[in-house]
Amino acid sequence: MELLKFELYKIFKQKTVYITFFLAILFSTGFTFQLTEHWEKDLYKEWEGPITAEKVKLAEEKNAVLMKKLEDAPDDEPFFFSDRENAEMVVYEGVVWAAGVERNTVAYIKELDRADANAADKLNVAMLNKLDTSYFAYNVGPGKVIDFASVFSIFITGAMLLIGLSAIYTQEYSSGVENYLLSARRGRKQLLWAKVGAASVYTVVIVLAWEVFNLAWNTVQFGSEGWGTPFQHYFKYYFSPYDFTMLEYHLVQMAFHLLGAVSFAVLIVLVSSFSKNALISFFVCSALFGMPFLVVEMLMLPQWVENLFTFTHTFTMNVEPLFDFFKTVNVFGTPVLYPFVAVVMMVIVSGVAVLVNLRYMKRKELSV
Repeated sequence: MELLKFELYKIFKQKTVYITFFLAILFSTGFTFQLTEHWEKDLYKEWEGPITAEKVKLAEEKNAVLMKKLEDAPDDEPFFFSDRENAEMVVYEGVVWAAGVERNTVAYIKELDRADANAADKLNVAMLNKLDTSYFAYNVGPGKVIDFASVFSIFITGAMLLIGLSAIYTQEYSSGVENYLLSARRGRKQLLWAKVGAASVYTVVIVLAWEVFNLAWNTVQFGSEGWGTPFQHYFKYYFSPYDFTMLEYHLVQMAFHLLGAVSFAVLIVLVSSFSKNALISFFVCSALFGMPFLVVEMLMLPQWVENLFTFTHTFTMNVEPLFDFFKTVNVFGTPVLYPFVAVVMMVIVSGVAVLVNLRYMKRKELSV
């Protein structure tokens, strides 16, 4: 415990940790602030609840009236909708979108539910049959929170882990303290576990810190209404077969992000233990973190290769690729959903990193 406290002290005493976090949070705001008016939220009240054919038809008719207004505007004069009209169009389109999710689900079930359906299709149908995406309500706030946790969180967590942990072992090498602290036979093993524990605690603190900001920042701007709506109403998850409300998905999202982040922190500890120079450790870990994204986005790879990158730390922390569509890995004829594969991969990578580190430290033991 004393070693753990000392390692935590060394991590959190770094001024660059606080500067990096402040700058990352600042830039994540886009230097903008948008306060949603109460009247905008009130527009959703008459549409709130289960989506019916009557609501869809009325929304389409009212949206058509606004489009007709645009069509009838003189060509030689600029035309702009009022703020209220723009807000009304968002509501109408949201109702139609929600109805589209239901129609898509029904149509896809009919397409997949065949007598000769394979195991993956049967699993997909079973998941789709459980979906209830009919409830509609104002949910801009939850959508913004989920989006922040999918996009900005990766850069914030990644930057904080790289800045805070890349030198977790190299400090011992460069200062010469290593030979004094680790001369005991069991010293290296104890110190390793202290560093892994400190790295994990640091990671949890960072994730909780930006999540508090995420909730506060977006709730103040957009409100907290709508956490009970299906997360398929957020456009990125239109085709997702998972039966989650926005609140349930965000909790799952945070759990997966934290799992990927802790696993990457353990990997950083391993890289640092092999590096005598803090800069080398930083750049190697940066490459491990950023390379999967660059490879997938910039290279034209076969689909199965891109799928493999889904289980790297970067994409696991992003979470979105695990839940946006029905995706499975065939394991001896049994379809295993991507989220379960990602969990197994993160656990394996973390376990291997610790075992390799333990073996490396054992070989470095000083004879008493």
